[in-house]
Amino acid sequence: MKIFVYFILASILVSCGDFADFDAKSNYEEALGLYRDQEYERALIKLEPVFGQNSDEISSELLAKSLYLRGFIYYLRNNAKEAFSDYLRAMEIADDLGDGKMTSRLNNEIGQIFFEKELFEQSLSHFKLALSQADEATTQDRAYYNFGVGKSLLKLNRFEEAMDYFLVAVDINEQLRNNDALAGDHMELGVLMRKVGNYDQAIEHYEKVIKIAPLTFKSDLYLWLGNNNLGNVYLSKQNFDKAEEYLQKSLLYKNTENQLWVTYNNLGKVYNAKGEYEKAWNCFKKSLAYNSQKVEMNELIVTNNALKKTFLKLNQPDSLLHYTMLINDMALPAVQTNRWLKDEEEKIALLTKFQDYQKEKAERDQYAKTSWLLAFIVAFIFFSGVLAIRLWKIYNYKSPQKAHALIKNSSEMVYLLDMFKREKDEIKKMMDQKFGGS
Repeated sequence: MKIFVYFILASILVSCGDFADFDAKSNYEEALGLYRDQEYERALIKLEPVFGQNSDEISSELLAKSLYLRGFIYYLRNNAKEAFSDYLRAMEIADDLGDGKMTSRLNNEIGQIFFEKELFEQSLSHFKLALSQADEATTQDRAYYNFGVGKSLLKLNRFEEAMDYFLVAVDINEQLRNNDALAGDHMELGVLMRKVGNYDQAIEHYEKVIKIAPLTFKSDLYLWLGNNNLGNVYLSKQNFDKAEEYLQKSLLYKNTENQLWVTYNNLGKVYNAKGEYEKAWNCFKKSLAYNSQKVEMNELIVTNNALKKTFLKLNQPDSLLHYTMLINDMALPAVQTNRWLKDEEEKIALLTKFQDYQKEKAERDQYAKTSWLLAFIVAFIFFSGVLAIRLWKIYNYKSPQKAHALIKNSSEMVYLLDMFKREKDEIKKMMDQKFGGS
């Protein structure tokens, strides 16, 4: 009867575990749906019960997926530290499960975080790790990993290597007809070509972006980028009419991701070069207006330097002073709130956390190697001991057998005894001669 009760109790416990896993899976599926609908806050709320449960009650695979999803939502909300932490936890579980596909994707996501924090050596390392595991990922994943390696190398000014990876990504995306990814590939190739001074090839890549743009989900963004960058190339070539044409055209495409302060800065530089200083001044004013919310410090410096040239030509020192003070006022809150310092702290925090993770992982790996080595040594000693005992037994068994065989052979025994007696007499004679016998 007791056995029957124990069986029922065990069944109930197992069922409770199954129900817990089922509830967690249901929450995860709902959170995934909310994420796809871009309802990130509600998705995070749905995931809370999953992490509130005992980890023994849900499967490791489900926990890893939930951490991955929450980490990616944090990433989209610019919470890099939280995203990074979830990715590391998910990666440990994926490693234990032997899930190379998830591990490669997590390395890609971590690479992206490091890239955005301008830690390009670290981003390169993770993109390459993702690529090394690409056999277990999809073909599309492989294109993304090659792109990640390429853009990291580009930031590190390793242009030839970067091009090799970009071309692999282009080849895969052309086969898969992934126009969004392909537009991004050609954008980066255009940037690369412009950096090395191959303006004609840069123009070819940007024209491809414009051609592909209508086939993408972000057509206005790519049309703005393509035309804006074409304008920059023609500005570098000092073909100011073409530069103005493409920069003006880029302003026709509206997208929330467009950085119009950049376009207006470039257009202002074109008008400065053409000697149309009033137009340049109007462009710089618009750049400041669009940048007032974002406060991109690099672009403020570009605007400030360009305005100096404009107002010196217009002979308006008072206006120059006014705009310099305005730019300083715009930059001041960022400086006062230590925004740059915080960014640096976050970079260091991410890097330190990753280094701690690497150190801990190396220690675990070393402990595992030491354990295996110790186990091998113990096993070797044990088997050596067993073998030695067996050999000793065999030797001690055979020795009496040989001795017994000598005794049984009486004629050989008599001969040996006689030879021993003669040797004994010879030795006695030598001793007597040496020491003087009686």
